[in-house]
Amino acid sequence: MKKLIFLLFTVSLFAFDYFTIKKADEFYKNKQYLLAAKEYLKLNSQKAIYNAANAYYKAGRYKKAISLYNKINKKDLQFQKYYNLGNAYALSREYQKAIESYKKALKIKKDKDAEYNLKLIEKLLKKQHQKNTQKNKNNKQHKKNTKNGKNRQNKNNQKQNNKKQNKKNNQKQNSSKQNKNKNEKKQNNTTREKANKNTKPFNKKIEKKEFAKTREANTSDIRMKFYEKQIKSLKFNTLLIPLKGSE
Repeated sequence: MKKLIFLLFTVSLFAFDYFTIKKADEFYKNKQYLLAAKEYLKLNSQKAIYNAANAYYKAGRYKKAISLYNKINKKDLQFQKYYNLGNAYALSREYQKAIESYKKALKIKKDKDAEYNLKLIEKLLKKQHQKNTQKNKNNKQHKKNTKNGKNRQNKNNQKQNNKKQNKKNNQKQNSSKQNKNKNEKKQNNTTREKANKNTKPFNKKIEKKEFAKTREANTSDIRMKFYEKQIKSLKFNTLLIPLKGSE
């Protein structure tokens, strides 16, 4: 009786496994990978776990696939395990782990696909490292340029402020000089008028000559002041940023 019950249990278990595998294989064939993975995981075997991992891999669920591949201990599945782990890690952008997995696969046996993938990921990792190095270099240069640009801007602003201040000071000085000249002129005119009142009139010819000299002196002073003002108004940029040559 016990043998009969055990036989019936074994037959029913075999039937369950058979129909589950068939169902899972059908889902896998029709590219319904997530449904296939769920069916495979109903079975208690290393082969079923491997098939489920492949199904998750095909569905793009690489983290789940990696988790299942790492559960496989069966000796005759070790090469496939590490090879597929390498692919899953590579597609998850965990390139260093992918390289380690391919190397483990190649220790088990030589394989052209594994060698090709290993070289491909090594090149990709090297390229990524160079890109990151260049990016860091560019970021540092950008920060340096920004800092230099700010310093240069501050210097230019300071220079502009100094120029404005100098211009204001010059205008004040010119205004003071003009006021002083006006006062001196007024004073001279007052003194001259008093002198004219107290002295006898000069000979007309002498008076004309003196007037011409005074007029010429006044004209010369005005002209000199005009040129001085023009010279002071000139602005020269002494700190020029040099042109950069093409690299």
